Order: sequence, then structure tokens, then C-alpha cells
Amino acid sequence: MRNIILCVALLAVNNANAADVGSAPGAIQPGDDQLSCEQIYAQGMAESQRDQQARSQKIEQMKKQNTATAALVTGAMLTGGMGGTGQAAQASAESMADRQMAMLGAPPPSNPRKDHLRQLWTEKHCVKK
Repeated sequence: MRNIILCVALLAVNNANAADVGSAPGAIQPGDDQLSCEQIYAQGMAESQRDQQARSQKIEQMKKQNTATAALVTGAMLTGGMGGTGQAAQASAESMADRQMAMLGAPPPSNPRKDHLRQLWTEKHCVKK
């Protein structure tokens, strides 16, 4: 029974690692140069919301990975941490820590469309009303 629980936890960790998190930032679209200030603002807010959703998805994915890794480590502790289970738990925990440290040290990805919209906002001397 313990081996089944450990296998399920290991599969959860692997599935969490393999999941594709978030979507790519928006690309500059043709016709952006003709947008009014109000449209630029609305499009910029939509891009910001997409970025926030991508961050939220990434955080949720990390929570799932943490939960799966915790289950794996707990299972390894319950079985004495011997053999492949303990090694898998340790490798999973180390991998999770490495990913989290890399994410904390990396600047957020740039969104070319949002940057372009900011530039248009400035060039057109738009002001928020």
C-alpha cells in the first residue's frame, strides 16, 4: 500500500514538472499605431491582466509541485527512506528548490506588446483621465 502511495506521489511530481505553465507574452499587432489613447489604455490593461494570470498559473503550479513533493518526502520517511523512494524524494525536493531559486532570481519576462503600447502612450501624449 505504501508503494502505491509513493508511486502516485511520484507521478504527481512528474506531471507537475511536465505541465506547461502560462502563455507567451503578446506580440505587437498590426494596427496598434492607429489606436486611440483609450484603446491603448484598454489594450495595455488587457496585457497586464494576461501577465498576471500567467504569474498566478505559475504560482498555482508551484503549489501543486510543493504538495506532491511533500507527499513523496512523507512517504519516503514513512517507509524509512530506503532505496529508490528516498532517492526520488531527495531528487524531487532538490529539483523543486532549484526551480524556485531560479524563478526568484530571474526578472519577469518582457511583454513586447505592452512595451510597445507604453511607447505609443508616451508618443501620443496620452494622459489617464
